[in-house]
Amino acid sequence: MKYNLLGEDMSIINLSNFVPYELKIDVEKSQIIKADNIPLNFSIRKLFDIKEVIYDQKWIENQKKNIDLYFMYRDFTRKEDKYLFDQYSIRFDITIIPPKSLGKEFNKTAGHFHPDAKIGHSYPEVYEVMSGKGIYLLQKESKDEKLIEILIIKAKTGDQILIPPGYGHITINPTKNKLLVMNNLVSSKFNSIYEPIKTKKGAAYFLLKNGKWIRNLEYSKEIIIKKAKPNRITDKPFYLAFLKNPEQWIFLNEPWIKNDW
Repeated sequence: MKYNLLGEDMSIINLSNFVPYELKIDVEKSQIIKADNIPLNFSIRKLFDIKEVIYDQKWIENQKKNIDLYFMYRDFTRKEDKYLFDQYSIRFDITIIPPKSLGKEFNKTAGHFHPDAKIGHSYPEVYEVMSGKGIYLLQKESKDEKLIEILIIKAKTGDQILIPPGYGHITINPTKNKLLVMNNLVSSKFNSIYEPIKTKKGAAYFLLKNGKWIRNLEYSKEIIIKKAKPNRITDKPFYLAFLKNPEQWIFLNEPWIKNDW
């Protein structure tokens, strides 16, 4: 174990300020070790699960071990809060992405889209960085399907990110030694769609560890890249904001009620 000058264990991250209970993360294991009365159940996304979307295919072909890439804690709410989340069909998740090398890339998520909640309005999602740094790559086709728009959002601890309707998205941990811990609020009414990004062997661009963005040649349409900033969606951390005013989050199930996407 390593300790700082205050005698605090540096292998443990305390993220209790984001939730209404004591929340602690073991940095070395990249897992939650304490969360009040919530069962510490999680699923693991492993290397071979996302092999199709990795840029460095020569590297992946030589890998023998199916290593853990990131950890997903779905529907991670206290017993006393679960009824409220279920009443509004909203899910609170926590995802932990450790710093890893995927050949020439940083560690990243598989990437997915959301289905339509109503014709022309797919389900949105919001993310909040609890610890570390993340790069969020969002992409969607234009209405006339002639080009693809990419938004690149760099975020740090405390930042909030809005995924508008229509955008597929990938999260990257662009660091060599820092854990990325993020949470999200999203509708519990659907399952994510992974096939479009998987079929194209990744997003329209890859971020390499040397800082360069490389175009994915599977995409033949014109691509427009824009930089965007994190959104300030609420003054409180998401979980606390939901408990205080769940009506604020109805747009996650009814995106057509929100005009300022």
